[in-house]
This record gives sequence, structure tokens and C-alpha cells, in this order.
Amino acid sequence: MGRRIPTAEEYEKQIRYTRDEIEARLRSLGQEIDRDFPDGVILLVYLRAAAVFGCDLLRKITVDADIDFLSIGRYQVDENESPLLFLRQDATVNLFRQNVLLCTDIVRSGFTMHFLLQQLKAKNPKSLQICTLLHNEDQQLLPLPLAYIGFDTSYASLCGYGMHFKGQGRQFPDIVELIKEDQ
Repeated sequence: MGRRIPTAEEYEKQIRYTRDEIEARLRSLGQEIDRDFPDGVILLVYLRAAAVFGCDLLRKITVDADIDFLSIGRYQVDENESPLLFLRQDATVNLFRQNVLLCTDIVRSGFTMHFLLQQLKAKNPKSLQICTLLHNEDQQLLPLPLAYIGFDTSYASLCGYGMHFKGQGRQFPDIVELIKEDQ
């Protein structure tokens, strides 16, 4: 079974989180972050898929805040082996004794976030927690410090609000479920 981006005619029926719901949730998350980090916070945004989320969240935070971006690479010699992860783009801001929120679009298994947490702990931040737009608890395999969750979701395939499917849908203002197709 394949998946595809919804057409303009299908779009409204596929919306799972509207732009207004996202805006309201980010406002609430910003207030929680302000309360929890009165001395300021650094948002480390993982992947382009979370860029819209991270930037919009930054605008909801009123305490001192900075933002930076991370990306990882995968190296796989044999397709039967698990890939090795490495930091492709590391944080450029100083994290030493800073409050750090690792921001991501969705937490599924937790393996990538676990890898990033291990890398970032070596920089000795004052605190290090995760802020995710979406969390699929049914798929999570590793325990993680999920301090801020935008929405709990069971939807397997979503796009929009920065997240893409095969390079499409990133620009959608809402989060939509992909259309399932028989092949």
C-alpha cells in the first residue's frame, strides 16, 4: 500500500491538526517554557522538518532565547546492518551550563533522539530536554526526557507544517494525513 499527498479537493478531509490548533498549542508551550526557564533557553532544532515548529515556538517564548540547528548523517555499509549515526551539523552556540531544549517534529522510536541526547550531554548543558511537536507513544521504544509535547498522535504518515513526504507538502499550514493508495 502506497501513500501520497492529498489533492486540493482532499486536503480539508485529511487535516489532523489545523493551523489554529497548532498556533494555540505553541502559545501554551511558550508559556510553559517561560515558566520553567526564567533565566532563558536555547532551542536546538533537529532537521528541516522541525524548522517551522522551532521558529514559531521561538516567537512564543518571552524569556531570553536563542535558536540553533542540528542534523545527523547515516552511514551504512551493508543494508542488513543498522546504520551508524554521526552529527553532520553540530550546534554552533555554546551549550555549557545552558538550558537546552532539543526540538523535533515527531518522536517515534526514540533512537535518533537518544543519539542526539548522548552527543549533547557531552557539552555539559545545565539542563537538556526534548520538545516535540508530535509524539507517537505507540512507536516509542526508548525512554526519553519528553518535557514538552505538542500533540500525541497515532497517525503514521503526516506532512505539512514543515514536514514533507517525498519533498512535498512542507508548505502546508496544517498537519495532514497522507492518502493511502492500493498499488
